[in-house]
Amino acid sequence: MKKILIVDDSPFIRLVLRGIVEKTVPDCRVLEADSGTAAFNQFKKAVPDLVLLDIIMPEGEDEGVDILKRIRDAAPETKIIMITAVGHDAMINRCKELGVLDYIVKPFDDARIEELLRKYI
Repeated sequence: MKKILIVDDSPFIRLVLRGIVEKTVPDCRVLEADSGTAAFNQFKKAVPDLVLLDIIMPEGEDEGVDILKRIRDAAPETKIIMITAVGHDAMINRCKELGVLDYIVKPFDDARIEELLRKYI
């Protein structure tokens, strides 16, 4: 069974993403985390097949990038898609340099998320 970890500080965003993931990949296990610390703890326990990771987390602007680096150090082959708001081009470029597969822009386009899930799972 595939495992997908959704990391976002907003419960609403996690709920929306969970719905899209469960509809697109019905045979997967969806994990959630609301902070960088919780995300890395979940990651270590579950070793997900794909991580949907918000760039901006509550602990600070670089938290998403920091957790990205930690995941890359622990398991460089992990598939990661970043979640970002419009206007974070510098952050997106930084994440791409760190090897993310792609990124999702808020507000979401469900079809785009479904496309990425099918492509990487």
